[in-house]
Formats: sequence, structure tokens, C-alpha cells
Amino acid sequence: MPATPETAVHVHGVQEEYFYLMVHHCACGGPWLTESQHVEENGAHPHHRIAAHCFKCKARRTFLFTIDSQAGSKEPVRQVNQTAEPSRAIDVVEWMNLAQFYLGRIEHLKEAVEKAQSLLDARQCVEEALKFYGPDADAPPPAALWSDASRRKAAAQPGNFRRAAMVAMLEKIPSMDRLRQADKMEQREFEKGIMALAKQRVGKWWQFWKLLRRK
Repeated sequence: MPATPETAVHVHGVQEEYFYLMVHHCACGGPWLTESQHVEENGAHPHHRIAAHCFKCKARRTFLFTIDSQAGSKEPVRQVNQTAEPSRAIDVVEWMNLAQFYLGRIEHLKEAVEKAQSLLDARQCVEEALKFYGPDADAPPPAALWSDASRRKAAAQPGNFRRAAMVAMLEKIPSMDRLRQADKMEQREFEKGIMALAKQRVGKWWQFWKLLRRK
């Protein structure tokens, strides 16, 4: 959820901070570029202060995050949120926008490990979006749409936010365990394994990202 400069944004880890900055641009529309980072001890939930400037208009801003876990803990690398709790920083449409970004960039990447990392991020984003849905809900609840832009997009493209469509997307992406393993593998070993897996799934394994582009 967008915050004022004085408001601490609750996140589950450093990766969620990174995603927050990606989807919450400067008022001029430009992306934020980080300049410095500082951790302030605050009991079980330290504060992470990030100084940034806008790439477009050069405005400066400091972001304050309350973080559940720190880099160097026992969770996997690139872990977004190891709990079942929905995000308090990014809404359901913003998670799916991030998933679309990571799926869309795959065909432009050359390194197999980079493709695996992008798939890993995309999968996590879809899983985070689904955490907002109730057990029997097929559409996101109104409380999961925090901005006018999110509400407009969910209303204009309801099919993209149906649980069944999102689950179908996940079924076309390699499993989380497989992707985490690939993220650690030497590139040549990974490429052999993932291409073999792809032949069993959807042919050109990066092409399913186009599902998100349907209107």
C-alpha cells in the first residue's frame, strides 16, 4: 500500500521491499533508484531505511520498512514471504503486474540461470496474489484492491484475476523447489534439466507468459 514518507511499510523480507519500490513510482511516474540503505534495530522487527531518488525528475525520498526477516536468515534466497499472510505492502493487482513483468522479460534473457530467477520471481508473485483469496473465492475481494488503478484493472480484466486462471498459470511454471534448485545450479547443468522439463510441459517453456496479456 502506498505510504507517506513518514509511514513505515510492513514487509516480510528484503525481496518484498524491492518489489514495493518497483510498483510504487514517483508522483511523476519515474522509477526510484536506491542510493543508500540502513538497518535500525527495533526488537524482533527491525526497520530498514532506504534513501532513493527518482530516475525521471530527480526528486529524493526516504522509504522506511518494518521487516519480518533479514538477509542472512535461514529462508531461501529471493524468498518473498514464507508465511500464509497476505502482503500489507502490495495489493493483488500489483502482484500480478509484477508477475507479468517477470514473465514478459524471460524471452529477452540469454542466461539460463537468469531465466530461472525470473520464473522464480514470477511464480512467487502469483502465489502472493492468491493469498488474498478466501478458500472458496474465485475473484479477489474488494479489500485486496487498494487503489483506483487496481480496481479499474480488475474490473476491466476480470478473467485475469480468477483463481482458476491463476492456478492454471502456476501449473505451467516449474515448481518452486525446481526453480530454487535451478537458481543454485551451474548454468549448463540447469539448462539441460529445464529444457527436458519444458518438453513435458508447454513446448517453448517461456511462451506461457502471453496468457497474462489477454484482455
